[in-house]
Amino acid sequence: MNHPVKLQQQVKAASHAFSIILETHFAAWKPTIGECVVPRLGLQGYGVYECADILQIRVDIAELHQSKVFLKVGVSRWSDLLRFFIDQLHSDAPTPFVWS
Repeated sequence: MNHPVKLQQQVKAASHAFSIILETHFAAWKPTIGECVVPRLGLQGYGVYECADILQIRVDIAELHQSKVFLKVGVSRWSDLLRFFIDQLHSDAPTPFVWS
């Protein structure tokens, strides 16, 4: 098999697995709509100010959504949230983690 094609298939499979993990955890955390959208943008590398601009909301509202999600997950910054999902991807944990 051609290496670029194989790599493309592997990236697509990893992306799909990451999406499943993301959806599973978000469903378990029962976030509000804002609590879903802001972290998805944050995981893509956008900061709170950029999230607020993209979503056309006030920065303090974006910060509130961010902090509520961080509290639910038990992290304090975007990189920790990303690391959490990557760790889930590397483990075979089929059930979502819910911070208590």
